[in-house]
Amino acid sequence: RAVSLLDALPAQGGIMNAVLDQELAGVFAHEAVGHASEGDLVQEGSSVLAGKIGEKIGDPGLTIVDDPSLPEFGFEPFDAEGSAATATPIIEKGVVANFLHSRETLASVGQGMAGHARAMAGEPPLVRMSNTFIEAGESSLEEILAECRQGIYLAGSRGGQVDPGRGVFQFNAEYGYLIEGGECTRMVKDVSLSGEILKTLFSLRLCGKDKRMHQGYCGKGGQSVPVSDGAPPVLLADAVVGGSGRD
Repeated sequence: RAVSLLDALPAQGGIMNAVLDQELAGVFAHEAVGHASEGDLVQEGSSVLAGKIGEKIGDPGLTIVDDPSLPEFGFEPFDAEGSAATATPIIEKGVVANFLHSRETLASVGQGMAGHARAMAGEPPLVRMSNTFIEAGESSLEEILAECRQGIYLAGSRGGQVDPGRGVFQFNAEYGYLIEGGECTRMVKDVSLSGEILKTLFSLRLCGKDKRMHQGYCGKGGQSVPVSDGAPPVLLADAVVGGSGRD
């Protein structure tokens, strides 16, 4: 891959259909949706999801879950306050279903369940994610590429930034491929994805059936805890893709 990137084309930005691989789609689930669902941010008025429980904000095929009980890198069957952890759907079939809570934020905000307070040793508990993922759908990657037809395939993650209060994000992919005639063709580099969280959720068209999880660490309030995030490949319609190429 490193050798191929030497001759890869700089990506050209624009609005186009985009297929995200499991890693980048998982980063989107964690950063853009997971953080916005944390009860302390909702309590502070710093979440674009505040006041939207029961509201449809995405495609019916979209379900995003945080599950501390899942035996992945963010496994924590009891949180730092002693609450038993269970799978918590954040978005269920396109509808905002729950927020993630500590006991304190649950009492203040409601609309969710406790079990999401985590802390480094000797530090106070904060509302945190654990294992956050987009549920698998029924489409193969080949079917997703065929449905995309013309666009770009974005793979891997080189970091990015999100503002859960304003509801905007920007993520950098490691590399990508042009999608031409429903197939991946030429490799591209220096490519990113950005946009508004709520608008992007509505632009999701298909979820693949091959879900994969990736390990990492999440920082918040000066604390870092192990987490995992994941997803199947997903298709976004009219995504905002950034690149350094020129026509």
